[in-house]
Amino acid sequence: MIGPDAPIRAVVWDFGGVLITPITELIDEIAVWHGITMVEMLDVLMGPRESSTADHPWHRAERGELAISTLQNEVAPFATSAGLTLRGDEYERLLCGVFDVHHDVVRRIGELRAEGYRTGLLTNSFKEFRDHLEAHVDFGVFDVIVDSSEVGLRKPEPEIYELTTEMLGVPADTILYLDDFAANLVGAEAAGWQTILVTDIGAALAALDLALAGSDQPG
Repeated sequence: MIGPDAPIRAVVWDFGGVLITPITELIDEIAVWHGITMVEMLDVLMGPRESSTADHPWHRAERGELAISTLQNEVAPFATSAGLTLRGDEYERLLCGVFDVHHDVVRRIGELRAEGYRTGLLTNSFKEFRDHLEAHVDFGVFDVIVDSSEVGLRKPEPEIYELTTEMLGVPADTILYLDDFAANLVGAEAAGWQTILVTDIGAALAALDLALAGSDQPG
């Protein structure tokens, strides 16, 4: 949601589904193995999106509390509770590291930084993935990087937005955030941020440009 009058001083980006193709594409593939919907498979493998305190193994790994090598075993009770018997290679497929970079987005981030906007990355990720991600995307385009596995917090926990705001050094209502999960935007809006839900990259960039055009220049 874009504030009608608040200027934009910083633009913050999610990683998966925004800078790169969404993980839901792989989850959909795995769901087909089991004859269930993508959303049902997502709930089993990644846990609830709306909860800020869920102790799902995926959430624990995102907070740096659990190695991703243990996920397949740790998720078994959650799968059983959902009436699902896993094959044993679901996370191997999900975490294969195969994705496409949205180069138009990365290029736009660099342009924004050159124009004087503060730029930030706010991502739920894993310690084991950091080198792989940086091998594909130049993290130098960001003034601030907040990785859940490094700070021990994950979206949509309120504290991670507070930390990001503090690191950016601008008022919360001047931050514009782009993410492909609505629950993460709810958390951002609760922190006072402006938001754009990313369902289509071209449309999201157009919405960004429209928001910036209606805002004062950064200063």
